[in-house]
Amino acid sequence: MSDIALAWAAVTDWLAVHAPASHATLRPGATMAEVRTAEDELGVRLPADLVALLTVCDGTVDASAHDRDPDERHPGLLLAERHLLPLREISTVREARGTADQYWEEWIPFAVDDYSLAPWSGLAIDARGRLAAFSQAAGEPPEPLASPGYGSLGEFLGALAEAFTRGAGPLAVHTGSLRGASAARVPDRQPAEPDRPEDPDPRPAGA
Repeated sequence: MSDIALAWAAVTDWLAVHAPASHATLRPGATMAEVRTAEDELGVRLPADLVALLTVCDGTVDASAHDRDPDERHPGLLLAERHLLPLREISTVREARGTADQYWEEWIPFAVDDYSLAPWSGLAIDARGRLAAFSQAAGEPPEPLASPGYGSLGEFLGALAEAFTRGAGPLAVHTGSLRGASAARVPDRQPAEPDRPEDPDPRPAGA
Protein backbone atom coordinates (compact mmCIF):
# COMPACT_ATOMS: atom_id res chain seq x y z
CA MET A 1 0.00 0.00 0.00
CA SER A 2 1.32 3.45 -0.93
CA ASP A 3 2.09 6.16 1.62
CA ILE A 4 -0.90 8.10 0.30
CA ALA A 5 -3.25 5.13 0.75
CA LEU A 6 -1.89 4.48 4.27
CA ALA A 7 -2.30 8.11 5.34
CA TRP A 8 -5.79 8.29 3.85
CA ALA A 9 -6.77 5.07 5.62
CA ALA A 10 -5.69 6.61 8.93
CA VAL A 11 -7.81 9.70 8.21
CA THR A 12 -10.91 7.74 7.20
CA ASP A 13 -10.61 5.29 10.09
CA TRP A 14 -10.57 8.24 12.50
CA LEU A 15 -13.53 9.90 10.78
CA ALA A 16 -15.57 6.68 10.87
CA VAL A 17 -15.34 6.63 14.68
CA HIS A 18 -15.26 10.32 15.61
CA ALA A 19 -17.04 12.10 12.74
CA PRO A 20 -19.48 9.73 11.01
CA ALA A 21 -21.33 12.55 9.23
CA SER A 22 -18.06 13.62 7.63
CA HIS A 23 -17.11 10.03 6.86
CA ALA A 24 -20.45 9.65 5.06
CA THR A 25 -19.46 12.34 2.53
CA LEU A 26 -16.59 10.21 1.16
CA ARG A 27 -17.20 8.73 -2.28
CA PRO A 28 -15.92 5.31 -3.36
CA GLY A 29 -12.66 5.26 -5.30
CA ALA A 30 -12.64 5.89 -9.04
CA THR A 31 -11.67 3.15 -11.47
CA MET A 32 -8.63 3.52 -13.72
CA ALA A 33 -11.01 3.59 -16.68
CA GLU A 34 -12.72 6.63 -15.14
CA VAL A 35 -9.33 8.23 -14.52
CA ARG A 36 -8.32 7.77 -18.17
CA THR A 37 -11.65 9.18 -19.36
CA ALA A 38 -11.17 12.26 -17.19
CA GLU A 39 -7.62 12.68 -18.50
CA ASP A 40 -8.89 12.51 -22.08
CA GLU A 41 -11.47 15.20 -21.31
CA LEU A 42 -8.88 17.40 -19.61
CA GLY A 43 -6.23 16.81 -22.24
CA VAL A 44 -3.59 16.21 -19.55
CA ARG A 45 -2.34 13.33 -17.44
CA LEU A 46 -3.24 13.51 -13.78
CA PRO A 47 -0.31 13.44 -11.34
CA ALA A 48 0.40 9.94 -10.03
CA ASP A 49 -0.10 10.99 -6.40
CA LEU A 50 -3.54 12.41 -7.18
CA VAL A 51 -4.51 9.24 -9.03
CA ALA A 52 -3.43 7.21 -5.99
CA LEU A 53 -5.80 9.25 -3.82
CA LEU A 54 -8.76 9.38 -6.21
CA THR A 55 -8.69 5.63 -6.75
CA VAL A 56 -9.33 5.12 -3.03
CA CYS A 57 -11.69 8.10 -2.64
CA ASP A 58 -13.23 9.93 -5.60
CA GLY A 59 -13.86 13.14 -3.72
CA THR A 60 -16.59 14.11 -1.29
CA VAL A 61 -20.30 14.52 -1.96
CA ASP A 62 -22.13 17.78 -1.46
CA ALA A 63 -23.98 16.99 1.76
CA SER A 64 -25.53 20.42 2.22
CA ALA A 65 -29.07 20.25 3.56
CA HIS A 66 -31.69 22.83 2.59
CA ASP A 67 -32.57 23.32 6.25
CA ARG A 68 -28.95 23.49 7.46
CA ASP A 69 -28.02 26.51 9.52
CA PRO A 70 -25.90 28.71 7.22
CA ASP A 71 -23.43 29.17 10.07
CA GLU A 72 -22.83 25.42 10.30
CA ARG A 73 -19.74 23.96 8.74
CA HIS A 74 -20.13 21.53 5.85
CA PRO A 75 -19.23 17.97 6.93
CA GLY A 76 -17.17 17.43 3.78
CA LEU A 77 -14.54 20.04 4.66
CA LEU A 78 -11.93 17.43 5.49
CA LEU A 79 -8.73 18.54 3.75
CA ALA A 80 -7.67 21.27 6.17
CA GLU A 81 -11.05 22.97 5.68
CA ARG A 82 -11.37 22.07 2.00
CA HIS A 83 -13.37 19.59 -0.08
CA LEU A 84 -11.68 16.85 -2.10
CA LEU A 85 -12.89 17.27 -5.69
CA PRO A 86 -14.39 14.26 -7.50
CA LEU A 87 -12.91 13.51 -10.91
CA ARG A 88 -15.91 14.98 -12.71
CA GLU A 89 -15.57 18.30 -10.87
CA ILE A 90 -11.88 18.80 -11.64
CA SER A 91 -12.65 19.81 -15.20
CA THR A 92 -15.46 22.11 -14.00
CA VAL A 93 -13.07 24.04 -11.77
CA ARG A 94 -10.22 23.95 -14.27
CA GLU A 95 -12.35 25.28 -17.14
CA ALA A 96 -14.15 27.98 -15.15
CA ARG A 97 -14.15 31.37 -16.83
CA GLY A 98 -12.10 30.02 -19.72
CA THR A 99 -8.90 30.02 -17.69
CA ALA A 100 -7.81 26.45 -18.42
CA ASP A 101 -4.58 27.14 -20.36
CA GLN A 102 -3.32 30.54 -19.29
CA TYR A 103 -4.30 30.18 -15.66
CA TRP A 104 -3.55 26.57 -14.78
CA GLU A 105 -0.65 25.59 -17.07
CA GLU A 106 0.62 22.31 -15.48
CA TRP A 107 -1.49 22.52 -12.31
CA ILE A 108 -4.53 20.35 -11.54
CA PRO A 109 -7.03 21.57 -8.92
CA PHE A 110 -7.99 18.86 -6.43
CA ALA A 111 -9.48 20.64 -3.40
CA VAL A 112 -11.71 23.71 -3.01
CA ASP A 113 -13.00 25.77 -0.11
CA ASP A 114 -16.66 25.60 -1.15
CA TYR A 115 -18.39 23.58 -3.86
CA SER A 116 -21.14 26.14 -4.33
CA LEU A 117 -19.07 29.32 -4.59
CA ALA A 118 -17.48 29.96 -7.96
CA PRO A 119 -14.94 31.30 -8.74
CA TRP A 120 -13.11 28.87 -6.54
CA SER A 121 -10.05 28.88 -4.34
CA GLY A 122 -8.20 25.87 -3.02
CA LEU A 123 -5.27 23.55 -3.69
CA ALA A 124 -3.70 22.24 -6.88
CA ILE A 125 -0.99 19.70 -7.70
CA ASP A 126 1.47 19.43 -10.58
CA ALA A 127 3.16 16.51 -12.32
CA ARG A 128 6.15 16.76 -9.96
CA GLY A 129 3.85 16.33 -6.97
CA ARG A 130 4.18 19.88 -5.68
CA LEU A 131 1.17 21.53 -4.03
CA ALA A 132 0.01 25.07 -4.70
CA ALA A 133 -2.70 27.44 -3.50
CA PHE A 134 -4.92 29.26 -5.99
CA SER A 135 -7.71 31.85 -5.93
CA GLN A 136 -9.70 32.44 -9.09
CA ALA A 137 -11.62 35.33 -7.52
CA ALA A 138 -8.39 37.17 -6.80
CA GLY A 139 -6.93 36.23 -10.18
CA GLU A 140 -4.11 34.41 -8.43
CA PRO A 141 -2.86 31.37 -10.39
CA PRO A 142 -1.42 28.40 -8.49
CA GLU A 143 1.59 29.37 -6.40
CA PRO A 144 3.75 26.57 -4.96
CA LEU A 145 3.48 26.26 -1.19
CA ALA A 146 6.45 26.13 1.16
CA SER A 147 4.48 25.77 4.40
CA PRO A 148 5.11 22.71 6.58
CA GLY A 149 2.75 19.91 5.64
CA TYR A 150 2.33 21.08 2.05
CA GLY A 151 5.49 19.77 0.41
CA SER A 152 3.64 17.03 -1.47
CA LEU A 153 0.29 15.27 -1.40
CA GLY A 154 1.79 12.45 0.64
CA GLU A 155 3.20 14.90 3.18
CA PHE A 156 -0.11 16.75 3.30
CA LEU A 157 -2.18 13.62 3.96
CA GLY A 158 0.35 12.37 6.48
CA ALA A 159 0.12 15.68 8.35
CA LEU A 160 -3.68 15.53 8.16
CA ALA A 161 -3.67 12.02 9.66
CA GLU A 162 -1.35 13.21 12.44
CA ALA A 163 -3.65 16.15 13.15
CA PHE A 164 -6.76 13.98 13.42
CA THR A 165 -5.30 11.04 15.30
CA ARG A 166 -2.82 12.80 17.59
CA GLY A 167 -3.87 16.44 17.63
CA ALA A 168 -0.35 17.38 16.54
CA GLY A 169 1.65 18.52 13.54
CA PRO A 170 1.44 21.49 11.14
CA LEU A 171 -2.21 20.94 10.15
CA ALA A 172 -3.66 20.52 13.65
CA VAL A 173 -4.81 24.13 13.70
CA HIS A 174 -6.86 23.52 10.51
CA THR A 175 -8.83 20.51 11.71
CA GLY A 176 -11.47 22.59 13.47
CA SER A 177 -14.94 21.46 14.39
CA LEU A 178 -17.62 20.99 11.75
CA ARG A 179 -20.57 22.06 13.84
CA GLY A 180 -23.68 19.97 13.21
CA ALA A 181 -21.68 17.30 11.38
CA SER A 182 -20.38 15.23 14.30
CA ALA A 183 -17.34 17.52 14.47
CA ALA A 184 -14.41 16.36 12.38
CA ARG A 185 -11.96 17.79 14.85
CA VAL A 186 -9.02 16.85 16.97
CA PRO A 187 -10.33 16.50 20.52
CA ASP A 188 -9.53 19.47 22.76
CA ARG A 189 -6.76 18.77 25.19
CA GLN A 190 -7.78 20.68 28.30
CA PRO A 191 -5.30 20.78 31.20
CA ALA A 192 -6.43 18.84 34.21
CA GLU A 193 -8.01 21.00 36.86
CA PRO A 194 -5.68 21.23 39.88
CA ASP A 195 -6.81 19.65 43.12
CA ARG A 196 -8.46 22.20 45.38
CA PRO A 197 -7.24 22.39 48.98
CA GLU A 198 -9.77 21.27 51.52
CA ASP A 199 -11.76 24.08 53.11
CA PRO A 200 -10.64 24.73 56.64
CA ASP A 201 -13.12 23.81 59.34
CA PRO A 202 -15.01 27.09 59.99
CA ARG A 203 -15.92 26.09 63.56
CA PRO A 204 -13.86 27.71 66.31
CA ALA A 205 -11.52 25.52 68.27
CA GLY A 206 -13.17 23.65 71.08
CA ALA A 207 -16.64 23.98 69.51
